[in-house]
Amino acid sequence: MFLFFALRLLVFHSFSAETKLVVDVQNIRHHTGQIRVGLYKPCAGFPTGCKPLVSHQVDVTGNTARITFSVKPGDYAVALFHDVNGNGQLDKKMFGIPKEPYGFSNNFRPSLSGPAFDDCRVRVEESEKKISIKLI
Repeated sequence: MFLFFALRLLVFHSFSAETKLVVDVQNIRHHTGQIRVGLYKPCAGFPTGCKPLVSHQVDVTGNTARITFSVKPGDYAVALFHDVNGNGQLDKKMFGIPKEPYGFSNNFRPSLSGPAFDDCRVRVEESEKKISIKLI
């Protein structure tokens, strides 16, 4: 009987345990506005065709910023941009090219189109995971 409860507790704990994903944002050139970050689970239309699991924004106060997410172990992707003018959206030039600095996990640099989820996939295990994203 004791063994049954011990195993059940172990299984419950392993499925509900959370860890941290720490995102350090580098190369912030303008000291105004906010860094807006979306954390995504695997989805086909990443990043524009699916909703982020969690979104955060932090005020810019220097050349770097840190955002911490509490997550369950698994695969995630991060998309972020520096909302320099604070209007709540990523401003774009002609043909949809971003006007404001942006970045993706794995420091993926898109060429002709946006990234796929697999380009930005980050595996989070049971221990804390730290990643760094350099704004483009």
